[in-house]
Amino acid sequence: MNAEVFYFTGTGNTLSVARDIAERIDGRLVPIVSVLGKEKVQTTSEIIGFVFPLYHFEAPEILEKALTKIENLENKYIFAVATYGLIPLDAIQKFKASVERNGGNLAAGFTVNMPHNGLGFKITFGVEREQLYRDWREKLPTIVNTIQKRKQGVYEKSNILKDFVFSGLMFRALPSLIRVLGVVAVGGWDSISFKAEDGCNGCGVCAQVCPVNNIILEEGKPVWLDHCTLCFACLQWCPKEAIQAGNLTTGKERYHHPSVTLQDILEQKKPDS
Repeated sequence: MNAEVFYFTGTGNTLSVARDIAERIDGRLVPIVSVLGKEKVQTTSEIIGFVFPLYHFEAPEILEKALTKIENLENKYIFAVATYGLIPLDAIQKFKASVERNGGNLAAGFTVNMPHNGLGFKITFGVEREQLYRDWREKLPTIVNTIQKRKQGVYEKSNILKDFVFSGLMFRALPSLIRVLGVVAVGGWDSISFKAEDGCNGCGVCAQVCPVNNIILEEGKPVWLDHCTLCFACLQWCPKEAIQAGNLTTGKERYHHPSVTLQDILEQKKPDS
């Protein structure tokens, strides 16, 4: 279909989604972080997709940077798929505005519920996770059909009462949210900063998976700089589970998508040819 699917992932949810779509529209996968170092990105593809996770109910800042680099957006059929852990709200509408600021038009935008992998990620348990994967597989044909037929004006938006309150999600999420806010209220934001515990063996995986090179090793231990994108890749991929976000993640289960490997995550940092 002469298509490219740009994706950004920390723990594999969006890579899994992007792969599924790309395979069915015969599109080329392009890691967003692989093109950020370029002055401009030229593409002859007629269809461009953006697949990304939601942070704070909107696309990561890294998506805005990518949009400024891709030329001739006005001539493309553009679609977006945003993965989320809690509720997407109007994230697609916000991303549509970002595309328009850079000369393009978002033809269609979808949201996909995936296992939560940030603070409070234990909200989604094993059985629920498998259901989310099944829900995605059922939704995939609809998205592919929309792209193949180049439909316009399809923009998903959540209903906060129906999807968050009445579904019971709010009540399951509330204890974790209250705990996070309580810790921050007492100790400030620094109290949930990333840190490496004694179990860290200095393997450097955290620095390797960080998509924005925000981690360096000093005397064999990771040090976080000042431009974290909050993808939680370092926390979730640490083979020793030695990285914590303050005390909030101690003893908590780690997560990454079962179909995505560490090598897959490392691949996205390779320069795009």
